[in-house]
Amino acid sequence: MKFPVDDDMLTAWSTLLGLTKEQSNDVLRDVEHALRRGYAFRPLAVRHLSFEQVTADMDVDELALMYLTFGLHRAGQDELADDVMARALAPATAPRRTL
Repeated sequence: MKFPVDDDMLTAWSTLLGLTKEQSNDVLRDVEHALRRGYAFRPLAVRHLSFEQVTADMDVDELALMYLTFGLHRAGQDELADDVMARALAPATAPRRTL
């Protein structure tokens, strides 16, 4: 799968999370597997599109959120990863929890 960022960006994200190269590669595999699971349940309107076509316009912010969440899990920070995902999924009008 082609991700919407270059290797330098992936390395920077990995460094920020304290991941090894192997862990970073595992995170990318986790992201791709999650996207492929979602692709299996895509709406009828896009059933005719291939996985590559459906994911070709993936936004950098979407990838960053997925990488952060899976990377935090990989780094052993499950509670923080869940909190990040909860905040991302919360409606913009809902009051946000403070730490």
